[in-house]
Amino acid sequence: MATRPDETAKSKKRAAPARPAGKAPSAKKAAPRKAAPAAKAPTEPGKAEGLLRAGLKALDTVRNDVAKRQANVIEGLLGIGQGKVPGLDGFGIRKFEDVFDQRVATALQRLGIPGADEVQALRDEVARLRERVAQLEGPARAAPRARARR
Repeated sequence: MATRPDETAKSKKRAAPARPAGKAPSAKKAAPRKAAPAAKAPTEPGKAEGLLRAGLKALDTVRNDVAKRQANVIEGLLGIGQGKVPGLDGFGIRKFEDVFDQRVATALQRLGIPGADEVQALRDEVARLRERVAQLEGPARAAPRARARR
């Protein structure tokens, strides 16, 4: 089967993009797209390993440094160890401790646990009661002993 010339022309028209009438096709052609440059692989196989090891070593150093600093701060806050944190007052740590103490005292009071003043008052009262009991039992204990001696 032979194709007719007018059919070939129609198929070309369909494939070609429509141009506005009266304008000649532009002489400029779209520049072919260049592919993005591929990442160059190191020419030496040991070079990539060396860079990777250096990076891992740097990460390890930073991780250890952060861990030491955190330990020093925590030890400084708790007042243990040799870790002294310079300028704790500059961070408001003392104020934080006071607020924490107040909150704990308030929570204990809500739970019905007596405060330090109440405990001291109870101790003083127990001491007075023991003295009074000792005074009352003093003559009573002496009397049975006297009766036993007769």
